[in-house]
Amino acid sequence: MSHPDFDAVIFDLDGTLVDTEVLCNATGLEACDALGHPVSEAFFETLAGIDDVRRVALISEHVGAPIDQASFFAEWDQLCSLRFASGIPLKPGVPEIFEIIASFGLPMAICTSSRRGPASEKIAAAGFGHWLQAVVTVDDVEQAKPAPAPYLLAAQRLGVVPSRCLAFEDSETGASSAMAAGMRVVQVPDMHPTDGRNAHFIATSLLGGAELAGLRWTTPN
Repeated sequence: MSHPDFDAVIFDLDGTLVDTEVLCNATGLEACDALGHPVSEAFFETLAGIDDVRRVALISEHVGAPIDQASFFAEWDQLCSLRFASGIPLKPGVPEIFEIIASFGLPMAICTSSRRGPASEKIAAAGFGHWLQAVVTVDDVEQAKPAPAPYLLAAQRLGVVPSRCLAFEDSETGASSAMAAGMRVVQVPDMHPTDGRNAHFIATSLLGGAELAGLRWTTPN
């Protein structure tokens, strides 16, 4: 069964499919402490949706001292891996959303600001990699979100026109990236509210967003 409006669906990862924002913020704070540059939880939360390289630069600016990127990544990744080992929490509607989209015969991809290593680890821990035809990480592009490059590459890898793609995002950074790429955007805010300026549909859940966008389905009696 095809769909009249879309040829593919592309998802953000953190905060959209996996409920990792709180976990990654907590481990990020621990990593900052371990490197001798403590920051507040409130500050770290302002970095939502920002790629990790830019994140380290903003932390360095905030603390007024250079932070070695490789050391921060090594510490942060190790702390996250320890948490992921006991399971990774999924957002409500996963894996149902994959089953619904697959029923329309639409290919799916992930477009994330995570680096390739952490992204692969999260996808493996979440157990939904078999649904995906492509994964685009920040390591695959020269310009990270909010630039449109990541979403344009995801559409290219799926072999579809960007305007025929439906994108699911939680953050303003990600939603504006998908919007700039010319996609239809569903935003399901995670930790921060939205005024909707970067999305066509605002929803409180993935399944609700899918229905708003026209991915309607019937449940067997």
